[in-house]
Amino acid sequence: MKTIDFELVGNALDEYFQSILREKKFIVKNFVDFMEKKFTAAGYRTPQKVGEELNVSIIHDAGVGDFVLMSGAIREIRRLYPNAHIIIVVNSGSVTLAESCPHIDEIVTLEDVPAQFDEMFKSTARMAKKLLTRRIDICFAYIHREWTPFLLYMSGARIRISHNINELDTAYLFSRNNPLLQSLKFFATDFVPMFVSGNHMTDVFFSPLDVMLKSPVVNRELEIWYTPLDSAFAKNFLNLARRPIYALSMGGMEMMKHYPPEKYAQLILRILDEVPTSTFIILGGGKVDFESAQILRQSLSDKIFNSHVIDMTNRLNFRQCAAILSLCDMYIGNDTGVMHIAAACKCPVLEPNCFPADLPKRNLDYVRLFSPYKVPSVIVQPANALDGCKVTEPYDSMGCRDNKPHCINQIDVATLFHGYKLLKERIARKIITPLFIS
Repeated sequence: MKTIDFELVGNALDEYFQSILREKKFIVKNFVDFMEKKFTAAGYRTPQKVGEELNVSIIHDAGVGDFVLMSGAIREIRRLYPNAHIIIVVNSGSVTLAESCPHIDEIVTLEDVPAQFDEMFKSTARMAKKLLTRRIDICFAYIHREWTPFLLYMSGARIRISHNINELDTAYLFSRNNPLLQSLKFFATDFVPMFVSGNHMTDVFFSPLDVMLKSPVVNRELEIWYTPLDSAFAKNFLNLARRPIYALSMGGMEMMKHYPPEKYAQLILRILDEVPTSTFIILGGGKVDFESAQILRQSLSDKIFNSHVIDMTNRLNFRQCAAILSLCDMYIGNDTGVMHIAAACKCPVLEPNCFPADLPKRNLDYVRLFSPYKVPSVIVQPANALDGCKVTEPYDSMGCRDNKPHCINQIDVATLFHGYKLLKERIARKIITPLFIS
């Protein structure tokens, strides 16, 4: 078995950190030159020998929705390395789903990393020390945060794979001209194009495998993982619910994506006029989801709410949520992690979207990148950007400037209900490409 001296590297990290505090500067190339000598001396740069177990890590620093979009890539990495010990490094929100993933052997939870540089370095080094003891051979890093290139390098992996730095900006997923992200060229050993085939965020996750494999990835489907206990819970929970059953989620971290709960209430009434047996299950977690559910309740009569709505905000983990979504007839709601779970469960999606249809194409690329994947879906957009969002340069690709409900408020209930009718037609015709209307 290949031997390593992880204490040597850990001590070197501590030593370099003290030099940063003394000199009040950090030069990436100097750091890498210093650490490479330590990694080599400690045995991290020695190639794997025949018969030794391969250790593979996957770093994913974004939210639950992106983690679900990466699920197919995790399966394909396992296919590529069937006998490896695979470690997934994810945010705490994704751990519940990762725990049931059959393709990974170990989970490392990411910390909340402070923005101040010295604290960022300390926190990232602390996480890296957990990985250093694993003697990682290959690390795939799907980078969204400025500190993740550090973690990729300080994991000790001999082969460090990330996306081509020149493409980060063009995908509008990352901070522009961020010096730490620009330093990725020093931290990774192999770069791959973000898009080799397709035009969805899932293809970004598949792209390292498209390049590394001698033939394209065959199975490009997503997966969602929950236990038999979760499945039994969902079946028992929905046993008495009348169909059709619609899942409704009004939350998410980005406030500009929030469609007003009062309008969701009006949509519920329109759907009930057409299908009086409909049941609506409110999903989501956190303060905003809870408050939205209360506003929805206040916008409906007690009779309607008590007969047709089940409020499950802050009552489910993501596995239970997935199990319930797998039994629902439709998901209605914002672009959130729950929406991507719904799509992975093959639950059709009706989504009010905050991006106006008249914005420059590069901003609308974001809508396409994160659209529901391979499931019947209708995405309803505002027709025009409001004042303050009409400029073409610069424009925040993540949405309205003040991160509050803004352009999305223009979508009227009649248009959203029309999207609902169109989605039912697409379900019947089994059309799995998204339809965009405004």
